[in-house]
Amino acid sequence: MATIELNDQFTNEWTVFEEAVYKYYDNKPNAAPPVITISDCDGIIYKKINDKYYRRVLTEGKINVEWFGAKGDGKTNDTENINKAVLFLSKIGGGILNFTSNKRYLVSEPIFITDRVSFHCNGATFSGNKTNTILKTAYLLNDNLTSNHETDPETNIITFSQIKDANFEECVVALDFFNFCHGSSLENIKFTDCEVSWKFSRCFYTSIKNVMSSGANNNQFAYQFLEQNNALLLERVSATKDLGFLFQGGTTATNLISCTTEGGKTGMKFVQDCLGITITGLYAETTKNVIDLSEVHIGNFEISNSYFNYTDQPLIGPDYLGQPEEEKEDREVSGYWRNNTIANINKEYNNFIYRGLMDVSQPRNYIKYELPTYEGPRDLPANWIVGDFTNITAFDQVKATDTKAIGNVKRQFGIIPVTRSGDVGEGKVGFIPDCTHELIGSDPSNFGIKIKTKIKFQEYMMFAKYNIYIGTYSYGRWFYGDIFGKNLSSKDVGNTQVTSIENENGLLVITITGFNEPNLNYFIQGNVQLIV
Repeated sequence: MATIELNDQFTNEWTVFEEAVYKYYDNKPNAAPPVITISDCDGIIYKKINDKYYRRVLTEGKINVEWFGAKGDGKTNDTENINKAVLFLSKIGGGILNFTSNKRYLVSEPIFITDRVSFHCNGATFSGNKTNTILKTAYLLNDNLTSNHETDPETNIITFSQIKDANFEECVVALDFFNFCHGSSLENIKFTDCEVSWKFSRCFYTSIKNVMSSGANNNQFAYQFLEQNNALLLERVSATKDLGFLFQGGTTATNLISCTTEGGKTGMKFVQDCLGITITGLYAETTKNVIDLSEVHIGNFEISNSYFNYTDQPLIGPDYLGQPEEEKEDREVSGYWRNNTIANINKEYNNFIYRGLMDVSQPRNYIKYELPTYEGPRDLPANWIVGDFTNITAFDQVKATDTKAIGNVKRQFGIIPVTRSGDVGEGKVGFIPDCTHELIGSDPSNFGIKIKTKIKFQEYMMFAKYNIYIGTYSYGRWFYGDIFGKNLSSKDVGNTQVTSIENENGLLVITITGFNEPNLNYFIQGNVQLIV
């Protein structure tokens, strides 16, 4: 086919068009390629020149929003022209819409994103009018872009769509997404003076990375997850707002990694059922209520490796109506709190005294709290309030000469059995209750340790937890995780050693390899616990 170069009316760039018979189209099974007609000749993608049809040459499905007349000059309303570009990509089955670096696109009504359409914004800014929503999910209906918010949850799902390297400012809602699902993501996004940064409803398997929200405060949460949302990944998401994250209407299998909340009333609030929620590496500063579980019905949370600096209540426990033996409400919250630091307790900042209060005394609060004390007696710090049903364990500072590391502070209660504890001895003669251990290999630069338990190995029906400390002359490390049948889920991220499990004579054996110690000496302590 012949090609010609034409000057673009909007960008003033020379662009290649190729002679063609067929339009770009969504290459679905059994779909016939549509023929170009005069009505298709919009002067943007299709042209008719000397009785021949031409179409613009696209590279890897990428188009420029400015081909469709969007200016990004901070003065022109670009809503309609951006949606023209989205409509074209939606008709051909998706693609990448490129925006120009550092330009400001004014938006007065919602622009749309559809299935398999991605916005590569290159640092561009989308500016609202302080009363509108900037971006909504949509689908193609009769060749028109239509919001999918009122459709059946099982239909019109947005998949493999992406928004990256964008700024959103001065709006009521920046992103209003429904069914933004499998393979879809947000990355490198900044929200400024948006009342709500996003509303997510029924979003599954969505990835969100490197996001921050700041600016004027209001009475709404910056990040809102409404209705059912499952299998979300939030990594390095920051809220410098009065109200940060809201998870409401059912949330499962969601990971929050290295997120931050700063200078607000509530950092994260969870409502109704929340199952399999992991919060790790959280940094909270000058936040009054950091993690609020008071309105959770059934919940399971793992909160670890986080730092709470100048906070009033790092964790607000579940607010249940009845004692465990009373049939008032079928509610409970379980999980783990471990390796977290609460700093600047009862210290004043900006005329407010941050108590660092850990009131975990709620009757149906079944979270297991692992509390590092590091020095001095094992007494609970004054900022902790526990009840008769609290499940809490204190760890002293671990030393080779004093390895009594595990002791029960309050009596254990709940669906998880009592953790065994006691004197684990000194040096290599130390032990793990109901376990034996032995050296693997004789190479000081690469040896292992085998822990033999008395737990019957069941390939499909075994659920156990392990929490083991191994110290050598040069360092000491905790190894911990979950065992589901023949599968091991290690939680000690960052360790260079390798943990594995095996069936030895019908019993569970845990091996940890990759140690380096000139004299092959080590001491060991901890527990392996069968969950029944």
